[in-house]
Amino acid sequence: MNLRRVMFGAAAGAALVLGTLAAPAAQATSAGTAAVTCGNAYWPHSPVDGTVGSVTKSTSAAAHTGPYGACTTVGHIAPGTPVEYDCYVWNDYGNSWTWVREPNGASLGWVYDAYLEYGGSNEPC
Repeated sequence: MNLRRVMFGAAAGAALVLGTLAAPAAQATSAGTAAVTCGNAYWPHSPVDGTVGSVTKSTSAAAHTGPYGACTTVGHIAPGTPVEYDCYVWNDYGNSWTWVREPNGASLGWVYDAYLEYGGSNEPC
């Protein structure tokens, strides 16, 4: 398992316990109203990783304009297709997404890390 995911999971678990004990109503409100913001201007990225991985699920992975499933899908990447990782971000729901590009440099979009080899990029955006 990727170290950044272990660290995030431990921190999120502690925050969840503390948030539940301290202010359960506030946590429920914020979780239900998380904003979905799409577009590259809001989610800047740069090619800081360079790792080449691939889609590991048996179905294609959707590439989006932002790190949310609700963002516009700009294409699909077939299983086993090599992609280069630029960097990753955490969205408001605690899910990590990686900006990917074709090995020749053409940008593809944000892909949910559960679909990517190595769990996506190890470099934050």
